Amino acid sequence: MPQKLSRITPPTEISDESAKSSMAEKVLLILETIAQSEFPLTLEAISTGTGLAKPTAFRLLNTLVTQGFIERDPNGRRFQPSAKLRILGINILSVDSIRSQRVAVMKHLVEEIGETCNFNILDGNRVMYLDRVETSAPIRLHVDLGMRVPLHCTASGKLFLSGMTELQVKRSLGNEPFERYTDRTITDYKRLLLELEKIRTDGYALDESAFLEGFIGIAVPVINSKNKTFATITAHGPASRMQEKSIDFYVAPLIKAAQDIQSSLSETSN
Repeated sequence: MPQKLSRITPPTEISDESAKSSMAEKVLLILETIAQSEFPLTLEAISTGTGLAKPTAFRLLNTLVTQGFIERDPNGRRFQPSAKLRILGINILSVDSIRSQRVAVMKHLVEEIGETCNFNILDGNRVMYLDRVETSAPIRLHVDLGMRVPLHCTASGKLFLSGMTELQVKRSLGNEPFERYTDRTITDYKRLLLELEKIRTDGYALDESAFLEGFIGIAVPVINSKNKTFATITAHGPASRMQEKSIDFYVAPLIKAAQDIQSSLSETSN
């Protein structure tokens, strides 16, 4: 009679490590799904997108909420990235090897167009200045790194809004009238939505003294692998100087710089 093989039980520490690895993979899958979404996701959407059972997804989501990596939307039924997770992403973008390539591109851009340039990201319902290279021109706008500015009246802000649906725009801005900064600030949805449609057609956004009196901003998108705007490159300067040149003088170099940054990020990820 053939001898039966005895069942081999792996050591407890191996089983524990395997379980931890599996759990970590599930957590990362949830974070990736939420981070890549353009809007807050329901439990059902996260379960479907990750292939995880609802009870498992729900348990891990609650853990991530408790740890502060994600948060519930104002209605409490959907999940979205928290400030803590966004800061984590910002820190990754600020890694020396990535940042040095980005700043090199921006320095060349500033030399070409003669105006200060910024690399900006969307941070909740504001725009954050992540990197900046200043012009040597005597009159220039100084903005501190990390400063957060409104969406509805800045070139970068309107560019981010142009990539959203009307519902997403209204969720981001809330009730009108929006805060007025100058006589040129758009404070209602009717005019703003028309402006966003123009930006989608043109491929760039313009701020003509709508945020700061006497200054102009021109922004173009930096696109990720999913063809979504994840950052902007913006040129800022006094209206008196920038109006001496055509829009194309600024837009073409800005687009080239954005493409160079996109390429450097792709090479780094590979």
